[in-house]
Amino acid sequence: MSQQLAAWYKDKGEYVTGALFGLVSLDLFMFFVHCIIEGTTEGYGLTTFVISSGFLSVAAIERMYTQQDEHH
Repeated sequence: MSQQLAAWYKDKGEYVTGALFGLVSLDLFMFFVHCIIEGTTEGYGLTTFVISSGFLSVAAIERMYTQQDEHH
């Protein structure tokens, strides 16, 4: 099972990284819109931003590491 997942991620990793980037961007956009409309940061949770940013960081670092290994 892990061999299939590793092969899939190797082929489709750009899509995963791109989707996580989109999720982080959307969450930031929604936060800024909330701040503009409400005039305060009260009432908006940044939990999804923190979680998705962590996933994006891990995926991007893993992607860079994999590309570096392929070049050497």
